Amino acid sequence: MKLSVLFVDDDENIIGGIRRMMYPMRKEWDLLYANGGTEALELLKKKPVDVIISDIRMPGIDGTQLLTKVKDLYPQTVRITLSGYANDRLALRNTRIVHQSLSKPSTPENVKNTIERAFKLRKILHNDDLLELVNGVNQLPSLPEIYLELEKEINSPEISIEKISEIISNDPIITAKILQITNSAFFGLPTQITNIKQALNYLGIKIIQNLVLSIKLFSSVDHNYPSAELYQSIFNHSNKVALLAQHLCKLNNTQKELKEETFLSGLLHDIGKLVIMEGIEGLALKTDSDLLEYEQESLKSTHAEIGAYLLGIWGLPDSIVEAVAYHHDNTCQNYEHLNTSAFVFIANNIINNCSITIDEIDENILEEIINKFGKSYTEELIQ
Repeated sequence: MKLSVLFVDDDENIIGGIRRMMYPMRKEWDLLYANGGTEALELLKKKPVDVIISDIRMPGIDGTQLLTKVKDLYPQTVRITLSGYANDRLALRNTRIVHQSLSKPSTPENVKNTIERAFKLRKILHNDDLLELVNGVNQLPSLPEIYLELEKEINSPEISIEKISEIISNDPIITAKILQITNSAFFGLPTQITNIKQALNYLGIKIIQNLVLSIKLFSSVDHNYPSAELYQSIFNHSNKVALLAQHLCKLNNTQKELKEETFLSGLLHDIGKLVIMEGIEGLALKTDSDLLEYEQESLKSTHAEIGAYLLGIWGLPDSIVEAVAYHHDNTCQNYEHLNTSAFVFIANNIINNCSITIDEIDENILEEIINKFGKSYTEELIQ
């Protein structure tokens, strides 16, 4: 069955341009076009689609109103904006109704890649009821505005550590949490860190940006009892996995980019638990030992797959999505050429099953672990 995609814009000239731009995809996808929000809703009544890509500023039913209705009426539809207004994109992200955003002008390849990325991980979530759960959760995590702001500054030709420090310091809660984490035993730095600029200099810009993302995601959920302690436990566990996975990268002499990517993957590997806990009352009380079995029986999927799906539609790199998807699956790891997924898988298992500290893990122990996992999966990591 072809993937169905609906493009919505009130400008007929733009719709015509999109038709021409997407013409090469006519054999692969079922392409639909609507001149405004009202026409789009009428089309959806006749035939719900897999993906809707809408402009934001439209008369009558604007993009915000349209995508809100689509979220409520067709929660399985992936919602993407195509707009020339950067501020509107951020506003829509904050309303938690958009999965992805594209800017005008956008090349056919960029549009195609964005749509395909949004669906690549959907194959994992083959259960329609679960897809509805993931896309319909009111408090579904979204990429925080401060993370996007930092990403823009990091990619700027004139990157400024002072500007990055200022962006973070404007949020006192994030600032306090970063200083708490960097001064904790997690990093074991040789000196006390007293400000964000110091933290940036010691740990690097990407590590701090990734910590910002993790902190914002875990602070955006409802911490009311009985979930509060579990949220904190997941957050602490994720930090430990991220730090250990990064340490394993260092032992393996991997490149800087892979270390940063692995650290972020570790921070996000259990994000699917947040989605499930928001959507299913009482699941937060499940212990970690029986959670996977419960998920498979009740949801026909796992928090790993749900987390991967969420990161996939956010547009994070495939390597991070895969690391999250397979952090409980030894059969999907490559131990001959260690990558992000393998490092996160190993780190997660060590944290879950061993009392060993990071300082005790050296090249020989890493090789021993790889040999054990490479031959056959075993819970007996390090005695």
